[in-house]
Amino acid sequence: MISCPYCQLTNPQHNNFCQGCGKSLKHYVCRNCGQNVDFDAESCPQCQTSSGTYWWAIIEPTGETATQQVGVESADSSELGDKLAQIEPIFAEVNASDSNLSLDDLSLWDGAGDILESLVQPDKLVAAPPSDELEPSPWDLSEPDLTADKFESRFPSIPTQTRVEPTVDPVINSEPLVATTYLDPQCNYRLLDPVALQLLKPGDSSQVRVIDRQPFCNTLLEILMEQEPVTLDSPIDDAESEPDSTTAAKPIAAYRQWQFWNTHGIPKVAQAYIALQVSLPGTVPTIRDSWSHDGKAVTIVEDRSNWTQLAASWNDPQIPSSQTIYWLDSTLKLWVALEPWQMRQSLLETANLLLDEDARICFQRLHPEPVDRQLQLADLARMWKQLFDRFPVNEVESHRPASSAIANLLQSIQSGEIERIEEVRSRLQQIAYELEPKQLSAPLQSPVSADLSTPQEAPTISLAQNLIDLEDAAATHTGKKRDHNEDCYGMVSRIDRQNSPKGNSINARGVYILCDGMGGHDGGEIASAMTVDILRDYFATRWDGDTLPDEQTIREGIVAANEAVFEINQKKSAHGSGRMGTTLVLVLVQDRNIAVAHVGDSRCYGITPTQGLIQLTLDHEVGQQQILRGVDPDIAYGRPDSYQLTQAIGPRDRNYIAPDIRFFELQENTLIVLASDGLTDNQLLENYWLTNVAPLLSPNANLQDGVDRLIDFANEYNGHDNITALVVRAKLG
Repeated sequence: MISCPYCQLTNPQHNNFCQGCGKSLKHYVCRNCGQNVDFDAESCPQCQTSSGTYWWAIIEPTGETATQQVGVESADSSELGDKLAQIEPIFAEVNASDSNLSLDDLSLWDGAGDILESLVQPDKLVAAPPSDELEPSPWDLSEPDLTADKFESRFPSIPTQTRVEPTVDPVINSEPLVATTYLDPQCNYRLLDPVALQLLKPGDSSQVRVIDRQPFCNTLLEILMEQEPVTLDSPIDDAESEPDSTTAAKPIAAYRQWQFWNTHGIPKVAQAYIALQVSLPGTVPTIRDSWSHDGKAVTIVEDRSNWTQLAASWNDPQIPSSQTIYWLDSTLKLWVALEPWQMRQSLLETANLLLDEDARICFQRLHPEPVDRQLQLADLARMWKQLFDRFPVNEVESHRPASSAIANLLQSIQSGEIERIEEVRSRLQQIAYELEPKQLSAPLQSPVSADLSTPQEAPTISLAQNLIDLEDAAATHTGKKRDHNEDCYGMVSRIDRQNSPKGNSINARGVYILCDGMGGHDGGEIASAMTVDILRDYFATRWDGDTLPDEQTIREGIVAANEAVFEINQKKSAHGSGRMGTTLVLVLVQDRNIAVAHVGDSRCYGITPTQGLIQLTLDHEVGQQQILRGVDPDIAYGRPDSYQLTQAIGPRDRNYIAPDIRFFELQENTLIVLASDGLTDNQLLENYWLTNVAPLLSPNANLQDGVDRLIDFANEYNGHDNITALVVRAKLG
């Protein structure tokens, strides 16, 4: 299928134009002059503006016996000329034949087939199909351009991945045939440097740049990734990958898709990209395609050629010491994340370390670890030393204390005095605070904590950052079993951007409200909508200045909403289940500061790169109430009334409303997720946040599309109730 890049509509693969917007699916439109440009063109033929979709093809040995060399092996030039000279008369004779003759009756083609087969070794050369026709249409002998490609499509004796076309008509010119080399049998990836593959030996690794001839089409790997997204919720049955209880060497066994990818022949290196681009969003290049052939695994990944290298910024005397220490700390966290996939060599190649727009360390590609020895922490320390050796310490007086302290740390690691990651991170934290304490923010928190700003456990290091972007998106759905939607949400945001030579920042304010109504067909919808409207209007008039409202102001707004719904219940003399009401989860954002308030079982979550998923609210229901009183969770939720709400907006007066209100200061890029119970039931977010929500942390991810997909997924996973999600993405820099 082809996904239209303009309107996102999915089209059949044979379509030349999108069924939705009518734009071409077989060409680019030049951004400079509007000319149609072939997918495999490197520049517009009209104005020479660069074009094309580029990827890196990573070629790694798989450990299997290679029977043939991957690459291009050209025949001797004299032999090539002799054999082409034999073929040309055959082309000429066929072109001069009666056009009604059937090719099946032309025995002279057998000789041409033999010559072509001897000329090209199929597994070593993939050559261009005719112009931009991927699937040549039927032809007959009346056509003057009788090409080898058309001959091949008629006679399967020539392997399909070998395609040779003459650059001129062989009848009137005897110039040699020119083959354009492709990486794959389907001719989707054209090699920009075919010669690079000629020197590869069976055990060699390499990377080559390719241009994508089918950039709008989903690859088989992408289709499989959509069918079976990576999760960490259950073990696998693959005995070969059973986890070792004594070491963290094989936690990849927790990925239940391990056996799925093996069954479909996806190489191990591609599996590492698939999993790590989910658990380390943005750090690992996006993967496009992958296959194994002839003892080698080919993986097509994002081209990051124009990204800034870490080494280039490391040598910048304007970079503060705290930034350098932050990078060192980041490499330690990446070292731990890469170990299960045996990809820590990626950190030891300094040219492989890049920086994204937020100055986070990312990879150009993944490098497998050597098979002949086990990497140690000392190897990482040696890489650090390489970076420091390149830094002009003597020219920057302010960096000398940091360099001296880190030099002592490196010596301790290499001597074996320090062997644990936690010890190294603790030492880095101590160095950072001694040097520039004002530039540092909160340490790392445990992923199980329910806070975004309180220091806990092992330290992390980050620079004091400003809010530089704030985005929001929301969606709601009735669900599969309900005939009406009692959920409601509201969003109000204001962003003032400030740009200067010193950097960019914003002043942002947001009010985000989500309600899940109850009390009959009309009542629930009325209660949720009323609460959203009342709170939206309340904060429009009661929130002044550049700081968050205090706890009392927030509480009074929630009580006012409760009184409005309660009054309607009193006027209707409604009783029991007939009394309408609603849950509430409310988030207020003022720059990096947020306030979270809630009543009922609608929830708020936070997701950050270092802490993962954090539940910021506790449900107001009987089961949770019992747990807070010390009752065992299994017993607490074994009660028949365990999911009955203990608080809601509207059913009772103000004396029964006690909203929980908490304040946080964001320390890193954060997703704030407001969700009704149709989304959170059955531990959906706890099980699938890594694949279905965490990727939205990337600034390149379309937030609205991601929320829509999350709603669709929840409808399949749950679907028994209304489903609403509201997501806020805060980007710091």
